[in-house]
Amino acid sequence: MKKLLLLCGLLAVFACTEEPADSAGGNGGRKARVLGSPTSRLALRGSLSVKLSPETAQAVAAAQAQRPATRSGVATRSGVGGIDAILHEIDAGRFERVVAYNPEWEDVYEQTGINRWYTIAFDDEIQLSEVGERLAALPGVAVVEYGIDPRYIRPMSEGPAVPASEGMFSRVGETRAAKAMNDPMLPFQWNYDNPGGGLFPDVAVKPEAGADIDLLDAWQLCTGSEEVIVAVIDEPVQITHPDLRANIWSNPKNSQEHGYNFWDDTPELDWKSVGGDDRNPEYADHGTHVAGVIAAVNNNGRGVCGIAGGRSNSGGVRIMSCQIMGNSTTGGKGNPTVKAFEYAWTNGAIIAQNSWGYNLETADGTKITPEEFEREWKSNYGIMRDAIDTFVRGAGTRNPNSPLQGGLVIFAAGNEGDVYGDVRIYPAAYDPVIAVGAMDWSFRPAYYTDYGPWVDIAAPGGDRYSGKTTRTASDGRTVFYSNAQILSTILCDDAIAYQDGRKDGGMYGYGFMQGTSMACPHVSGVAALGLAYAAQNGKKYTPAEFKALLLSSVYGIDDCFTGSKDGELGPIADMAVYKNKMGGGCIDALKLLFAVKGTPAVYVRTGEPVTVDFARYFGGDRSRVALTAASFASPGNLGLSSSKAVFDGMKITFDCPEPGTSMLRISAVSGDTEFVREFAVVSRAGLAANGGWL
Repeated sequence: MKKLLLLCGLLAVFACTEEPADSAGGNGGRKARVLGSPTSRLALRGSLSVKLSPETAQAVAAAQAQRPATRSGVATRSGVGGIDAILHEIDAGRFERVVAYNPEWEDVYEQTGINRWYTIAFDDEIQLSEVGERLAALPGVAVVEYGIDPRYIRPMSEGPAVPASEGMFSRVGETRAAKAMNDPMLPFQWNYDNPGGGLFPDVAVKPEAGADIDLLDAWQLCTGSEEVIVAVIDEPVQITHPDLRANIWSNPKNSQEHGYNFWDDTPELDWKSVGGDDRNPEYADHGTHVAGVIAAVNNNGRGVCGIAGGRSNSGGVRIMSCQIMGNSTTGGKGNPTVKAFEYAWTNGAIIAQNSWGYNLETADGTKITPEEFEREWKSNYGIMRDAIDTFVRGAGTRNPNSPLQGGLVIFAAGNEGDVYGDVRIYPAAYDPVIAVGAMDWSFRPAYYTDYGPWVDIAAPGGDRYSGKTTRTASDGRTVFYSNAQILSTILCDDAIAYQDGRKDGGMYGYGFMQGTSMACPHVSGVAALGLAYAAQNGKKYTPAEFKALLLSSVYGIDDCFTGSKDGELGPIADMAVYKNKMGGGCIDALKLLFAVKGTPAVYVRTGEPVTVDFARYFGGDRSRVALTAASFASPGNLGLSSSKAVFDGMKITFDCPEPGTSMLRISAVSGDTEFVREFAVVSRAGLAANGGWL
């Protein structure tokens, strides 16, 4: 059943519209106004967060530095009389900064204000509303915010993983994908290279050639870098997975640490706990599937490929597992999302990959609508906004060699588009965030994807209903090809007693999933690949600069939004509603790498003659520059037998029988000076005759 997936910070927030300004740290007589209600079962009992004025925060820091530590080492009082009176009355067991004091980072914290947030812990039976009201009335308290129970964090996937089995895959001949890497399942990762056509003749929506991220040709330039760290803020990643292990991050100070379990507050990641019940067990596959899209190990003769997974067990980007969701019954306290961001930026991650949101509904089951949430978000961005801002501003800045001096925060847009239509979902709609919508294997929006002018970019997310067939099973049900979803790594730990048959299909550890959860790591993976290529070329970017490159490295898909398509809730009658609401288009890995390198690229449609006028690259129509020679560096990549390119004046006609990429060297003369310029020629199926994407 469809559930509303939204972000935290809405429920029961107290906020002041202005920061306190008087030197005593007061709030000028203003009481922090109350938004929402703490009565919902979504509220995290026994916990509040407060944001202090700058003056009060300094006073607390100074006072706590002078107070003797408790036996547990946890601070329980602020050192400020009014606050401590309430803390004493409720017998608070904690009053500490949400992000730890860190002299290396305090200058960044001062800029975003995240160092003024404190968490208060007390008995679960104490009324949140009463404590919140009293704290909100104190001078020096700018914001009092209720947390949402972490148990309401949900992954942005549609349905559980479908384990792969040999019967799901047709026998194929030699393909471009099979030539690129030796991983046996790569030809079935249509999201990387979509040849279109004939593997699934009876599907409702046939795969369209070119509906992918243009990855194979990008791999000729770069396959990753061990220096680029991606924080997967999600369910735990199975760090022992044989197709991920070589690309798992290790803490330089502790080689046994590969992330942190913020769900249970322990260094030990927990992918072994099983949720659900005996009849419907829920396995923690989601984080491992996301990680595989980004950095499954390439060319290791096993399983699948990752976008930036390196080659032959080396050179892949590193996956840092920041676990914020779990199935254990003992976890789910505090503020795991903010702590995960803190862990990521302090340990060198420059991309924060987020395929999660919140399932919000009131105690009686009434759902909180996106419109209601948006009103609350605009009233108070809260601690989550500060965490995002801090990552964007600070990640990577402590490493002078980082190709990104700051960080990228990438979020799945959400999976309720067929329920709510064009509505804004936060935090994906928050401006510093890159919001990712999902595309199917035919250039069209996935049936579930959230959409709107706030979506920044699209990527393949899979669509089960695109794999709907004209056949029925023996019990009368319609047959679906799971292949229309995204194939990646899933759990393969023998300590888990699986009941879904994943051990029986001959492809243990691999499976299909769909959702904007799956689209999001495509953008994170391509961003990681681009930053690896930037490092390879000695280039550095600010977050704004690289974000501009990333969001412009797309191909348009809006022309495909015609007719109708099937979905879980029935047919989507008019696909035109998605136009101008899926970002600039689908992410294109090769375009990003060309943008990083600064190489001009010429796109031509496979199998059709296309004449390109190069005058604009050599001074325009009135220029006296003349071409003297043109040759392909790798003509075989385009299906050409000769390296010579024939030109007529400033024009060259291309007729490339195969998809692929080759550099083109054009020699020219200006006056008595000869020079050479390089261009990339890209032959792609699915490209319109006018150079736009179909």
